[in-house]
Amino acid sequence: MKRLFFVIFSLFLLGGVVSAQSSQIVTDILNTEEVTYGQVCYLSAIHQGFISEEASFEDAVQILYEKGHIPESLPAITTARLVNISYIYMQMWPNIEGGLLFRITKGSPRYSLKKLKADGLIDDTKNPLATISGKEALDILTACMVQYGDSSECMSMDLE
Repeated sequence: MKRLFFVIFSLFLLGGVVSAQSSQIVTDILNTEEVTYGQVCYLSAIHQGFISEEASFEDAVQILYEKGHIPESLPAITTARLVNISYIYMQMWPNIEGGLLFRITKGSPRYSLKKLKADGLIDDTKNPLATISGKEALDILTACMVQYGDSSECMSMDLE
């Protein structure tokens, strides 16, 4: 019951990120024990409108690399580390003001993670090199949308 509630809640909040057609992808990500680089890039690229829902995880990685949102183009099946996930998510809202080192390094992965920890979106005890589940990745994305996004990001939902 808890899981069903979470899936419905996540789909509601992520309505601006995904629509009905890609809900299967969100469900697959939710069920993933270790989220991949491609899955995180896909969520970011969809949210920013860089790719269509039919695009692959490889397409998402490539477009984010081309737009300078990720420093390197890793294989989409690579297990994503928490430090990389935080960096990808922080690139979705370029107007976020962080601490001095965050601004000096133009939001490096290390300081992106520190910013999310400082804002209470990620537990302080989490290891930067840790892998996380798809559910945890979506929880962090949802928290970022609430914290940094505007109301339209969290409140829009495609009911078709």
